[in-house]
Amino acid sequence: MPLRIVLVLVLLLVLAAPAAPALHAANTTSADSVPLSAAIALFDAKRVPEARAQLADLVAREPKNPRALWYLGQCELKMQRRGAAADTLARAAELAPSNAEILADYGSASLLRATELGVSFTAIGYARRGRTALEQAVKLDPANIDYREGLVQFYTRAPGFVGGDFTRAYAHIAEIEKRDPSRGTVVKANTLCSEKRYDEALVACEAFLLTQPDNYLALYTLGRIVSETGRDLARGEQALRRCLQITPRIQEPDHAGAHYRLGMIAEKANRPADARRDYQAALALEPSLEKASTALARLQP
Repeated sequence: MPLRIVLVLVLLLVLAAPAAPALHAANTTSADSVPLSAAIALFDAKRVPEARAQLADLVAREPKNPRALWYLGQCELKMQRRGAAADTLARAAELAPSNAEILADYGSASLLRATELGVSFTAIGYARRGRTALEQAVKLDPANIDYREGLVQFYTRAPGFVGGDFTRAYAHIAEIEKRDPSRGTVVKANTLCSEKRYDEALVACEAFLLTQPDNYLALYTLGRIVSETGRDLARGEQALRRCLQITPRIQEPDHAGAHYRLGMIAEKANRPADARRDYQAALALEPSLEKASTALARLQP
């Protein structure tokens, strides 16, 4: 066979060879493979252990598939395997450095792992990596409030030598308030409470309620602060009773929580019978509310 024909045949074989694995590793927006789609369906159906098993097999075959790694990391997180979650999501983030969702999940998992480890050099490493990942997620998606709220929690809870910084926390809170005044008020009030600035936290809630007097989340937050601090019990009870007349959104604390907080306020006001009634009401709505069960047992005559 002439050499020219041989070379042409070799070139055709090379061009015809499948290149899908390399393309999939580089392109995170390509369509899911059948195994990955099936695993995601299991994850969405809350069949997490089954999803994890399938995803672990898939990642073993495709170690550079960021989407598979991302879902595997989420499974590990839901199964309380925080170290494995942080390490798996680190690999996903390395493969998809422009994906804000992956970076945010990696950051959150790392911060949870740091909390779990306590005071240690390993914990400090996880905490710093988690902060950096969340900051990068915010740069990629500045409007996402969840990412900013995660950073507020880090900056207000971490010690200074790890990176804790209330000034940075309040900068993110200001950005949250611009985008969602209600949520920003709650985050600000919680942050003030973490500094034991309880009166200022209550003032922040009251100021917001002047503009939106029936805002459920602000009313509940005011009542929660009162139930924990004992400040202005009558106002706290009034706010929580108003909550019971409003239907909360799915992401907001429910009426069982409001009844539990009312029970706490009644206890602080030395009204044990009223406290029992509200704890019982909380348990009627949410029988698994352990803190209400504990409080009720403590008040049994």
